[in-house]
Amino acid sequence: MKYSVRLAVIGFSFMAMFAILVLRLWFVQVAEGAAIAQEAQELAWQTRKYEAPRGDIYDRSGKLVVTSRYVPAVEVDRTFVPVSQRDALIQRLSAILGIPAAELDAMYEAAGINGRFTVGTVSVETAFELASSLESLPGVDIIKVPERVYLAGPDLAHVTGHLGLPTAEDLEKKPDLDPNVRIGKLGVEAVYDDYLRGQPGVFEYRVARGEIIEAKPEIPPTIGDSVYLSIDLQLQEVVSRALVEGIDLSNEVKAANLARGEEVFSETKRGAAVVLHARTGEVLALASIPTFDPQQFVSGLDQETFDQLRESQAFNNLVVSGLYPPASTFKAVTYVAAEQFQFPFPRDVEGVDAENRMVHCDGTLELPSLADGSPQQKNDWYNDDKGWMDLHGALEQSCNIYFWSVALGVWQNRNSLNVNALQDFARELGYGQPTGIDLTGEAAGVIPTPELFEEWKQYQLENPGAAPRLDPSRLELASPFLGGDLMDLAIGQGALTATPIQVAVSYAAMVNGGDVLRPAVVKSVVDPSGEVVYQHEPEVVREVDIDPAVRRSLLTDLGRVVSQGTARAAFQHFGEGLEEVGGKTGTGQTTKNRDNHAWFVGVAPLSNPEYIVVVLIDEGGSGGQVAAPVARHILQYLMGNEPTPIVEGEDAD
Repeated sequence: MKYSVRLAVIGFSFMAMFAILVLRLWFVQVAEGAAIAQEAQELAWQTRKYEAPRGDIYDRSGKLVVTSRYVPAVEVDRTFVPVSQRDALIQRLSAILGIPAAELDAMYEAAGINGRFTVGTVSVETAFELASSLESLPGVDIIKVPERVYLAGPDLAHVTGHLGLPTAEDLEKKPDLDPNVRIGKLGVEAVYDDYLRGQPGVFEYRVARGEIIEAKPEIPPTIGDSVYLSIDLQLQEVVSRALVEGIDLSNEVKAANLARGEEVFSETKRGAAVVLHARTGEVLALASIPTFDPQQFVSGLDQETFDQLRESQAFNNLVVSGLYPPASTFKAVTYVAAEQFQFPFPRDVEGVDAENRMVHCDGTLELPSLADGSPQQKNDWYNDDKGWMDLHGALEQSCNIYFWSVALGVWQNRNSLNVNALQDFARELGYGQPTGIDLTGEAAGVIPTPELFEEWKQYQLENPGAAPRLDPSRLELASPFLGGDLMDLAIGQGALTATPIQVAVSYAAMVNGGDVLRPAVVKSVVDPSGEVVYQHEPEVVREVDIDPAVRRSLLTDLGRVVSQGTARAAFQHFGEGLEEVGGKTGTGQTTKNRDNHAWFVGVAPLSNPEYIVVVLIDEGGSGGQVAAPVARHILQYLMGNEPTPIVEGEDAD
């Protein structure tokens, strides 16, 4: 054979062998690639995790308020589902469970090759029906999963919170989260999620041709830590019920006002109440209306119900997120500051005795010319003449004129005094900043100062299309903060806003001697072995210098408010121990098309303050008329008396 022929034969043979090799590679990688990949994946170790039950939640006395129970659930493991039986399996599950086939198909796809997914919890009857048919349902299993049980229901919803599947943001913050396991979304469930979550169980195994060929010893799940609240469940029930009755009372008063031809803008629907320990910062009760049932989130909430709850603001914990002008409850702050710093009284103002620090509470304060304005007058909330009053009488009768005069004296002497002295003192007591309570969604509030108003002015000038915070006429002034703003602040009005928990913390500091406490709803956390892994200790955020004599004077005058002042009518049938109870009413003015907010802050016992009770009825009307009776009911319980019915008090600020 010629050389050229032999070379051609060799070349042809080489090309044929190469073609066969390429064809074989194509067959392995493309034609059988998926099957080989699946077989390789089957032979690899696979991990199955079992959801751990979350830790229990107890009240301060050890009463169980949130727990977990095991319920049946349907799980599908694609490893054991032949491709040819996929569609039939989905159709059968759809018929049995009442879930659209398209929805099940989407779950199946999302799980991925050899993936596993939980379809959802089922009733015992459905689980039994499925269990008897498992031989004809490849890859389907009935498993036990922990389910949350909220024994206290809506009463404690804003404390306990609820669960929900982690969002993309949650998973980014904590990559170790299982996207299919619910985590805490609000309240204690969210803040203490790392403690409550527990450790999942683990089972590792290898599969070949749809059967487990090798397995490692199973590691069972570990229950999460138990959380003990500072909440007293029995007190919580009293507070929640009283708050609902207070809202009802407000609507009764409004109906009577309408019948008399008086102006009423809206139905009362919202309110908040909190009981704070004055020396430890422990929250003993916390209620916000409207509320929700956290049990609804356990198996998933439908969109319509969720939208209704969101529209009603049921998820808003008004105790920590509701911002309102604290109204006359803030007069206690002005009271202490005026005495502590001996603010000068205004000169040459009719009805003001600067030397003796007294004012004529006749309902009207004639103002001198302030800055570039003309003389004006401010009208108090009452129409009668209450006579000349000192600081003590002014707090008892909630005389605005007195506290306006305190602020006016500071304003007139602003060149020699710190014009922000009252604001700085309020900030020390906790206003204008979060308290640091161990709950979600806390708001900071606003303390109006010349500097803040200047910031608002500049923002409005630079962003003319944004929602204005200042009246446009102020933008033309050299300083948008005026003397009237300071006077409004002194009575808890104007741009000042605060949450009920801030008000509670400030009162606790004023009556306990100056300790500004960080409030807390959790006392301790205990792991499954019984070891305490977290213990709340009273945390003093700041120590405010309060003269003991001023503190004693304030306590005495708070007592006068309930015995002979603006809350007298609400407390007249208090029973034994009234001499140990004090408080302050407040009626927060809002916009012209909204009703006033009703406030009351209670303190007891006056000889050694332990309880701070704050009640806010959103657009509830008068503090003395509506909020004070609610607080009285709660204070009766705290002081060991039988709480009497919540009835209308006096229409007083």
